Amino acid sequence: MDNGHTLLDESTMRENLRKARISRGLTQAQVADILEISVTAYQKMEQGKTRLINENYLRCAGTFGISASELVNGYKPVRDASATIADMEQSYNEKIREKDQDYIEAIQLRETEIGRLKEIIKDKEQIISTQALLINQLMKNNKD
Repeated sequence: MDNGHTLLDESTMRENLRKARISRGLTQAQVADILEISVTAYQKMEQGKTRLINENYLRCAGTFGISASELVNGYKPVRDASATIADMEQSYNEKIREKDQDYIEAIQLRETEIGRLKEIIKDKEQIISTQALLINQLMKNNKD
């Protein structure tokens, strides 16, 4: 029963076929050779002049190293949702660990810099203290 809608949009499927071929760096002639059909027969598949859902379309998917559903849909179907969530969680955890390590390294650098600055301040305080003693002695000597 055709109500004007088809389950699969053949123009999209043809475009997916063309994109998959191009993304693999294959010419129409190379794909036709792999499928053991004529170049014209393959061209007709991409042009929509022949039914796409046939064994050649399925063989194209194998030739391109993708599933038939990926070739039909134009994207890789999502695996089990829980597996996808687990992959995302693992990815985020790795990113968090990397950021944590970056923060730890940044903190260690700041602590080293703070230690260096404290030493500089200590040296300057000693210089100031020494100069203050000298000034006091000079002032005392001038009074005498």
